[in-house]
Amino acid sequence: MYFSQQTKLNAILEYQSGVPISKVMAKYQIKGTATLYEWIRKINQFGISGLSRPKVKTQIDYSFKLKVLNWRFETKSSFPETAKQFRIRTPAQIYQWERDLLSGRLRPNKGSIVKMQDKPDKTKKELQDENDYLRARVAYLEKLDALIQKKKKSQTSKKPN
Repeated sequence: MYFSQQTKLNAILEYQSGVPISKVMAKYQIKGTATLYEWIRKINQFGISGLSRPKVKTQIDYSFKLKVLNWRFETKSSFPETAKQFRIRTPAQIYQWERDLLSGRLRPNKGSIVKMQDKPDKTKKELQDENDYLRARVAYLEKLDALIQKKKKSQTSKKPN
């Protein structure tokens, strides 16, 4: 269901004025508490404009995505913490970038791709982007491997009854 910016604002104001969350949800036909809490998070982080959807889809630079993912891996932060740090509206966007990175689908934007026959030597920026990509991928795979090893170890250490 789509909610207008005014409806979202009214629901938040009523909730913050002391109206029980169940009554606010019933009045505005909000299905889950997480929806209202997400609106509150957005208004706190971005102001009233955070409640409206962006009218134009922005193209986010590849190097920025890598910077965000590297920061998340290095600090071991959650998706919401990372989104707050980089002022990204939805933590799920970072999750999608991470999945794209691991599957090999995260690539430089179309305008920044350089064909090898046109330019045989990579620029410093391209090399840095590739290096950042590989570091993030290695860090994630190491963590994944450590979790798998830990799970295997805990399974083998259990004694059968």
